[in-house]
Amino acid sequence: MIYILKNQNKFIFLKLLFLIIFYVKQIDSQSNLNPTTSTPKQNSLQCRGDLIYRDVTNRIEDEKIGFNFVEYNGTYQSCVIPCPSPFFTMEKWNQYLYMSLVMGTISFLCGLFLLVTYSPIVNKTHNRHTIGVMCMSFGVCLAMSSDMWNYGYSFNENFDDRSICPSPGQYLTTSDARCLSSGVFLQFGGVFGFLNWTLLSFDLYMNIKGIITKNYDKYYVICTLIISIIFAFVPIANDQYSMSYISLGCWLGSAMYQLIFFWILLSICLIVSSVFIILILKEVYVIIKLSKQKTSLKGNIRPLLCISITSFAFFYMFFYYISIVVKGDYYGRILKEYTDCLMDPTKDVSECESPRMSPINQFVFLLCLRLLGIGAFIFYGINKKVKKIWLNSYWFNNRFVNKYISRRSMSIDTRNSYGSKVLNKNNNLNYSSYNSGLELSVIEMSANNKDDSFKSSF
Repeated sequence: MIYILKNQNKFIFLKLLFLIIFYVKQIDSQSNLNPTTSTPKQNSLQCRGDLIYRDVTNRIEDEKIGFNFVEYNGTYQSCVIPCPSPFFTMEKWNQYLYMSLVMGTISFLCGLFLLVTYSPIVNKTHNRHTIGVMCMSFGVCLAMSSDMWNYGYSFNENFDDRSICPSPGQYLTTSDARCLSSGVFLQFGGVFGFLNWTLLSFDLYMNIKGIITKNYDKYYVICTLIISIIFAFVPIANDQYSMSYISLGCWLGSAMYQLIFFWILLSICLIVSSVFIILILKEVYVIIKLSKQKTSLKGNIRPLLCISITSFAFFYMFFYYISIVVKGDYYGRILKEYTDCLMDPTKDVSECESPRMSPINQFVFLLCLRLLGIGAFIFYGINKKVKKIWLNSYWFNNRFVNKYISRRSMSIDTRNSYGSKVLNKNNNLNYSSYNSGLELSVIEMSANNKDDSFKSSF
């Protein structure tokens, strides 16, 4: 009996010893935890909802690299706004991204086709019109290439190497090379393209009216190039290229910089271009009414529609931006109310309503920007003149093509080559700069009307 009791005591003792050792190891393992790992767990109750925890050790430096801290009761908290912003759902953000990748690539290829077609690589003869199309296409290619920087990237919650957001709650800024490069390309290409688009509308009106102008193209290209360089690189000095709450990539971050370095210039281009477009439409109406050649209108509907649609896209982007600026205080307020609700411990997360913007308006805005290259291609890339440029280029006139491809010699009709020589001879008009989607029908009608008026006066 005594032997059995001794064995039971030993078993109890060993059991107690094992429990003590296990308890000590548990305490030791808890004390050796990384404090940076345990702290977020302790603060996760404070950063509720989709807010991201980040210790405010150096808030100013963190803000420079893209973190936007939440302010609650006048004090900055250890929570930051999530990336992407809560103004749209994650599904909508990825829809915008995929649309921009597809449409931006198509627009880039359209601009590249125009650039190659009107460049010395294909086109043998140059004038202010072809130079204008070339410069506009170059701007479109640069602006649309900014979308291609996002290939392989997406908005996701894993925040891996292929995420648009570098880390949870971090937005792209000038410190990121990819952000800076894409932002400069978008800004420079946009400004350069808009300026040359304005030149083309002016040039088209001058040709329709038959007004002889000096060759100002060299000076205009130099001026637009200088303006575009200044407007693209000056914002770098103040680290202005960044990713905003409603953008897919990097552009000018400050509303003041956006207004000064882009939207004011765009509004001037819109006003000037709109005036010339109205004058062009008026001239077309007068010409067709006087000449009674209503069949000629059919060939001009497409380019005129393209001009009008492009103008609508410009105006939509401009007024959408103005609406965002006007409602800036409202969007800031609803975002602040949302973060205050999440930070308030007395409220449940389900009570907090996420700030939202109109997904349709945002989609149309992003789409309009990427339709510019496609519109330019329809206007300047699909006409008989482009076909003749390619057929009379080296690429269709070399030994290889002549040996393996049998075709008739396609010489450019002098009557349709950069202006009508017959018209120049009879009417003393200079159309040497003309090469547009209107395919000379309106210009010819205008010249014929002037010639008929001259004859009727005798």
